[in-house]
Amino acid sequence: MHYLRITARDPLIARDGRPFGLGIRMKSLDWPYPSVLAGAFRTMLGKEMNCSFDGNEIKALKRISISGPLPIYKGKLYVPAPNDILIREENATREHFAVRPVNIDVDDWKKCNCDLPLEGILPAMLPLSIEKEFKPAKIPSLWSMDVMKKWLRTANNESFESPPDPMKIITKGEFLDLPRKDARTHVKIDPKLGTSEDSKLFETVGLDLSLKGELDGIDLAARIEDEGEFMDLASKIDSFHTIGGERRLAHWRVDDNQGGWSFPSDLAQDFAGKKRVRMILATPAIFSEGWKPGWLMGWPKGKTPDYWPNELNLKLVSACMGRWKPISGWSLEEKGAKPIRRLVPAGSVYFFELEGDEDASIVAKNLWLKSVCDDEQDRKDGFGLALWGIWDYADETNVKVQE
Repeated sequence: MHYLRITARDPLIARDGRPFGLGIRMKSLDWPYPSVLAGAFRTMLGKEMNCSFDGNEIKALKRISISGPLPIYKGKLYVPAPNDILIREENATREHFAVRPVNIDVDDWKKCNCDLPLEGILPAMLPLSIEKEFKPAKIPSLWSMDVMKKWLRTANNESFESPPDPMKIITKGEFLDLPRKDARTHVKIDPKLGTSEDSKLFETVGLDLSLKGELDGIDLAARIEDEGEFMDLASKIDSFHTIGGERRLAHWRVDDNQGGWSFPSDLAQDFAGKKRVRMILATPAIFSEGWKPGWLMGWPKGKTPDYWPNELNLKLVSACMGRWKPISGWSLEEKGAKPIRRLVPAGSVYFFELEGDEDASIVAKNLWLKSVCDDEQDRKDGFGLALWGIWDYADETNVKVQE
């Protein structure tokens, strides 16, 4: 196992799934998808090994497990802000509220004027609640691993320092905002005349990973694992290679001094004996059941990941997630476009109860920043990396139910 650090030389192009061409503005992702990193890394290794990229070589490259990308700044690993926190700001004072499931039965839910079809939802899925109704204030998009650890050990609404207003962050430390988007207008050049062609304009949008007023910018961090022929070369990577669209350059190098990838030992005591666990996605996930993990119904025979705890039985109680995101791309193996699939966005939170003898510490130790996707190739591509925390039911008095 080794860790990578990728420093972008130019703004990175990470397009979303919308069409792009002459006269059409390009739309950018807020952060590169794991497949962008995985594809660029495997292509770089293949070129270094002078591969012809035939069927067997492509299969060997796809067996390399790549986890990431996660932001890293001045040696600190960062993760997306979780969806289970809301901030209320009044008179320059910020107060946070934890979004938690309400332990409520069907009759009580009907009293909340809920018109959702309850058949098949309860008791499997419970509504979420907040203590008061208000318009949420903005929070920083990226949290350092140290801050995230404090939130993961916050079961309900215990003492936790509310995140600051992202527009008022002066010194970059525990919180960062998403990279600024750098828009550039281009023209098509007539090869014969060497001048621009009329009405042939297009625009690209890149992610500028530099930080205003700071010497250091945001880098991309990744973890690589493989037992095959490419691992020896991967462990010595220190070169420039393209990543994303428009062949933008970045410096790739091995950096095994990254902290945060392993389960923090100081969390074990907080998790010991707990039966309720939160799963927070650090990278977007792809599940066979859409928004819901297919492994809740059990792993198919012979398909259980090696790191999955034996006899682990998680009961889904509720979930708090953003809108699904589309993903497609180009397949070098199939030499054609990949089908569009739906992603569960990073920051989404799933609330589970453990059934059996296992406790939260066993789950977190084994599955910390491991992929929870159903498909093996999606796991090897870095989708669905998960962080784990504890939770407790919301106080049922004076709560506002979120439909």
